[in-house]
Amino acid sequence: MSLDLGKKFLSQKNFKDAEKIFLDLNKNNNNFEINYNLAIINFELKNIKKSLTFFDKCKKINPKSLNTYLKVAYLEQSTGDIEKSLSTYLKVLDINIRDIRAYYGIFTLKPNFLKTSHFKIIKQINDNPNANILEKFLSEFLLSKKEKKDRNFEKELAFLNNSHSLCFDFKKNYNLQSQKYYSKVILDHYNQSNFIENEKKDHLFNDISPIFIIGLPRSGSTLVEAIITSSENNIPSFGESAFINMGVINQLSSKILLNDEKQEIFNFKVNEFKNFVNKKYSQFSLIEKDVNYFVDKSLENFFNIDFILSIFPKAKFLHCHRNLKDSIVGIYQSLLPDLSWTHSIQNIITYIDNYRKIIKYFKKKYPNIIHDVSLENLTQNKEKISKEIFNFCGLKWDTNVLEFYKRDDLDIRTTSNIQIRNKITSYNTDKYSKYYNLFKDYQYKYPWLK
Repeated sequence: MSLDLGKKFLSQKNFKDAEKIFLDLNKNNNNFEINYNLAIINFELKNIKKSLTFFDKCKKINPKSLNTYLKVAYLEQSTGDIEKSLSTYLKVLDINIRDIRAYYGIFTLKPNFLKTSHFKIIKQINDNPNANILEKFLSEFLLSKKEKKDRNFEKELAFLNNSHSLCFDFKKNYNLQSQKYYSKVILDHYNQSNFIENEKKDHLFNDISPIFIIGLPRSGSTLVEAIITSSENNIPSFGESAFINMGVINQLSSKILLNDEKQEIFNFKVNEFKNFVNKKYSQFSLIEKDVNYFVDKSLENFFNIDFILSIFPKAKFLHCHRNLKDSIVGIYQSLLPDLSWTHSIQNIITYIDNYRKIIKYFKKKYPNIIHDVSLENLTQNKEKISKEIFNFCGLKWDTNVLEFYKRDDLDIRTTSNIQIRNKITSYNTDKYSKYYNLFKDYQYKYPWLK
């Protein structure tokens, strides 16, 4: 058993394997790194109390560990304890007033909390010639928000463009491979795969009817997730697990690394995929119960519909969407570091163009298992549209599902975390219109932008 192996398992989301190693290594119960990793593992497994217990041990071992307080603040934010999270972020600034991650965390909690004095320090961090790339792209992002608030459109976009460029470079090799996967590899194989080694009688989740929420970021997917999981059916959610995509990439990885541009039928090993996915999902105690449904909100699964159906024949898909121009602006004005395609207007438009073609293909192929959910319609006719969602999924609807914001156990780990803890408000059709000029030069190539 080694620390490095435990970290490797953790990076692969093999949480139970990682936990076993770190527990075995945690003999004297006084090693900071081991306790820290155990805290992260339990947070990922949604064991919040256990996660906090290990973080408390970390605080005792190293009372000034900034990473510990930052993770605790994010945990508190994810579970809706906003004031406590804010207090923890401020604790980070007590230790180091120049920790840009704390300012970013505070902004995600309460954007108006940051005052002129805070932005003065953020500007100093940004101007420091020795600032690292993380400090640069986070400070540029926050400064763009200040300029937006001050209605300085050109300055806002200048800071935002710089932030995205730096964020892409922060994990450049990964992002370049990811771009190749989404712009080339998956496009060659989402509908060109030959499913082999498929023992249909051996479906591991044959009786489960999973609900996959798919689409683009900032299109109401978190709202739909909150509504569904607030029903009396007590449906568990894995959030944005990425387990399906990881299983697909596991078999397509060689093509990501190769420069072979030749398209060919891909022999997809269903049993291998089934075992991979089963191992990921079965780590969670919530799946050990006798459940008939679960939710996975990994939005990129619109690429993976055939792959999903090869192991989940009863799966259904909720396709969340909104005005595509608003999607472009909403995505670009967010900071989504793990999504390589979100860091330039060109890449966002290219990704959306591919998304449009693929979702159209699958809606024609599987018209009865894909249900469109318009964010505009949902916010304007919440009872009617939510009933349609529940009817499609075969679930029992009641009025409580629209009061999801009152829940104490709502665990949200996306950029919609704060917004989702309030009542549903009507769609603002003018919110992004002044930014539409950002993509006027692309209209000749992409008619759907007109």
